[in-house]
Amino acid sequence: MAAEAVLRHGGPADAQALLPLFLSAPAAHEALVPVLARHGDRRLAARLLEATVEGGRLRDDVPSGVLHAVGRLGYAPAAPLLWEHVDGSHHVSRDACLGLLHLPCEELRDAIGEALEKHEGSALFPEFLPVLAPRTEDPAWLDRLVAWGEDHASVDCNGGLILGISLHGDRARAAFTRLLWNDRWEACGAGTGSALWTYAGTRVLGLGLPRLYAGLRARLRASADPDVRRDVLRSFVTLLRLRCADVWTGVAAAEVRLESCDTLYDVLFSPAADDGDTLAELADRVFGGDDPLSDEVRDLETALRAAATHEWVLRAAASR
Repeated sequence: MAAEAVLRHGGPADAQALLPLFLSAPAAHEALVPVLARHGDRRLAARLLEATVEGGRLRDDVPSGVLHAVGRLGYAPAAPLLWEHVDGSHHVSRDACLGLLHLPCEELRDAIGEALEKHEGSALFPEFLPVLAPRTEDPAWLDRLVAWGEDHASVDCNGGLILGISLHGDRARAAFTRLLWNDRWEACGAGTGSALWTYAGTRVLGLGLPRLYAGLRARLRASADPDVRRDVLRSFVTLLRLRCADVWTGVAAAEVRLESCDTLYDVLFSPAADDGDTLAELADRVFGGDDPLSDEVRDLETALRAAATHEWVLRAAASR
C-alpha cells in the first residue's frame, strides 16, 4: 500500500531513499521496483545493475522487474544484458522485453528481426518479444503481427502482440481498434492476462475511454446478437476497471492521462447522455440487472464519482 502511494505521488528523492532498502533484501521488497522504475534515473539504474548482476546474469534472489526498470530508466548500456534474458522464463523474458522497448536497440536490430522471424506464426512463443518489432524499423512488422495474432497465436500468448501493434503508432490505430472488439483476440480477457496490455495499448494510441465508449455504443446498435453484445460490453467494462484502478503498466508511452475522472463520469454516467443511455442502463439491458457485471458497473460508477470529486478538490486547492 505504501509503495503504491509512493509510485503514484512520489518523486526522485523517494527512489534514491528506497534504493538501499530494496538492495538490502530484493525479494522481500519487490513492490519497490516500480517506484525505482518510475522515479529513478540513469545513475540509479547503473547502481541497481551493479548490485544485482553477477556473471552477466541477474542474481536468483533479484526480481526480474529490475530488467524492466533499468530499461525504462533509459540506461542504454543494459541492452545486451536484457537481450540475454529474452529467452528466459516467462516473467524474466517479459521484463527484459519491456525494458528493451524503452531503449534504442540499434545494435540489436538484426538480432530482434531474426528472433521475430524464428517465432513468427507460432502459437506459443516468448510472449513479449513482439513489443520489440518497432525496434527493427521495418514497417512491415505491423501487418505481420496482426496476421500472427489473427491466424496463429494462442490467446494465452498474445499480450505482447497486442502491445507491439499499438507501439507502431498512429498507423496502427485502425488495426488495433478492430482487434479490440474481435473476440478471436480475447484482447480484454482477464484470464489470459492480455487485458492489461490492451489497456496500455489504448493509452499509447490515445484511444481514450470516451472515444471507445462511442465505438461501443455503435456496435451495440449494430448487432442484435446477444453474445456479441455481451462480449463488447464486457471488454469495455474491463478497460474501465483498469482505468479506475489507475494500474501501473510500466510502459512509459502509456502514462499520459487521457481524460479526467469528472469528464469520464459525465460521458459514461450522466443522465444527459445524448440518447438517454448511461453505461449502467446499457449494462442492465445487455447483461441483466442481476448479473455480477451489472453490479460491477454500478460499483465503478460509485468509484468514478468519488475519484472525480477528489480531482475537483485537488484542483480547487491548487488554484488558491
